[in-house]
Amino acid sequence: MRRRLAADAAEGTDSLPGMAEHTIRERLHEALHRGGHKASEEDVAKITAVVLTIVAELTGELAVVIAELAERVEALEAATG
Repeated sequence: MRRRLAADAAEGTDSLPGMAEHTIRERLHEALHRGGHKASEEDVAKITAVVLTIVAELTGELAVVIAELAERVEALEAATG
């Protein structure tokens, strides 16, 4: 799975279905700019869902990067030691 996520990230594709960057930005923008009224609990919940989705996606990508770096360090240590 790590390799698939890394490959997806390298190709610029989404590792989570429906998580296109422009879609996330559009949804967040729409949720924040729904007129001049105060945000309702429903609006806040929608914004929170978008933010949590972004955080989850970034966490997954960061995990892939950390795993790849760990593999590289192990390979370097094995080659030198």
